[in-house]
Amino acid sequence: MEKQLSAILREMGLSDKTVKVYVTLLVLGEGSVQEIAAHAKLKRPTVYLLLEELKKRKLVFEEKVSKRTKFIPEKPAAILTKLQTLAHTVAVHLDEFEKLRHSVSKRPRLVFFNGAEGFKKVWEVLFESGVKEFLIITDPQEMLGFVRQGYITGKIIKEKMKRGITSRQLIAFSEYAKQIVAKDKQEGRVSKVLPHTYHIPFTTLIFGDSVAFISPAGENMLLVFESPAFSKTQRSLFEALWALLP
Repeated sequence: MEKQLSAILREMGLSDKTVKVYVTLLVLGEGSVQEIAAHAKLKRPTVYLLLEELKKRKLVFEEKVSKRTKFIPEKPAAILTKLQTLAHTVAVHLDEFEKLRHSVSKRPRLVFFNGAEGFKKVWEVLFESGVKEFLIITDPQEMLGFVRQGYITGKIIKEKMKRGITSRQLIAFSEYAKQIVAKDKQEGRVSKVLPHTYHIPFTTLIFGDSVAFISPAGENMLLVFESPAFSKTQRSLFEALWALLP
């Protein structure tokens, strides 16, 4: 239970030591700086600073008892209520926030990833973008260098179908590609097979205002480039090639 609570607090942006102080107070019920420092095994000056952070976040309250200062932790249930209220407020005003986000020209943004976890993160970014269709140019065998086929079908395709996302793909010619194209209808996809003379070690994903590139596993480079102009360019090139293929 303590580990789960600590993990949630870290997700809220608290440092490990700050979490330790809060959890220590929960165990004690209340405590002085000296008592907290002793139980948390932290230095008193450090505890003072961490308590100030917790007070600003209204996770800890200060109380004077017989000229002694005691610190009392906010109840976890109250923290949950505050988070739910915040989430509801954001949801209600989400459209306004989105309009504000697009009220000025967006600066291009480039994010790098690596390894199997980076591969999974690229797809998370795509799914969380809210798009209903993406375009992909790929040699699917190259992606197997990052994850097994079971992950692609069991996680990526499953999530794609769950969210009602369709896709169009330009796929490199191979026997493996034939197996994938055969499942187009059930996986919400339309494919066109590139001539066997086309070699495309890099996979390109085009979605919304973003373009993602996934290198062969040996080069271990994955990136997402968020730029409306670049995305529009890549989308136009995709459509031109798409129109040329039977």
